[in-house]
Amino acid sequence: MRARTAVLIALGLSVVAGPVGAQETQSRRAGSFVLSAGTFNMGHANPSRGLGLEYRLDAHPLRPRGPGRFSLVPAFGITGTSRNALFIYSGLRTDFDLGARWRLTPGFAVGGYHRNGDIDLGGPIEFRSSLDISRALDSGVRLGRTLYHIPHARRYDRNPGVNALALVQAF
Repeated sequence: MRARTAVLIALGLSVVAGPVGAQETQSRRAGSFVLSAGTFNMGHANPSRGLGLEYRLDAHPLRPRGPGRFSLVPAFGITGTSRNALFIYSGLRTDFDLGARWRLTPGFAVGGYHRNGDIDLGGPIEFRSSLDISRALDSGVRLGRTLYHIPHARRYDRNPGVNALALVQAF
C-alpha cells in the first residue's frame, strides 16, 4: 500500500510540474525533481519493481558552483517497491558534465528502510551509493539510467544488500 502511495505521489508531482527544462533551459541553481522506475533487488531470487522520487536542492550546494568547480548538492528521496518496501533517504550528489548534453552524477545517502514484505536487509538504517548517467533532450528534460546499491555497512548480522537499475527522468 505504501509503495502504491509513493507511486501516486510521484506521478502527481510529474503532472503538476510539467515539462520544466533541465541544464540547458533551466538555471542550474534551481531545484530539480528526478523520477526513477526499474528493478529493485536485482540479482536476488525475488526481484521487485521500484519507483522513486528525488528532489535535489541545486540552489543550495555546499560549495558554490562555477565553471570546473566541484560542489555537493543535497538530495532527498523516497523509493517504493512492488512488494511495499519503502526507503526514505537524504544525501549528497555532484554533477560531472561530459560534454554539452551528457552528465555523470554520483551520490551517497543514508536513510530508513521499511521491509514490509520485501527483502530483509538486516535492519532499518541503510546507506545508498548511486551513479547516474543522463542526457539532456532538446526539450530540456534529462533521461538516463541509474545504478545504486543499498547496504548497511555491516551494522547488522544479515547483509544481503540490494542492487537496483532504473530509468531516470530529471525535470
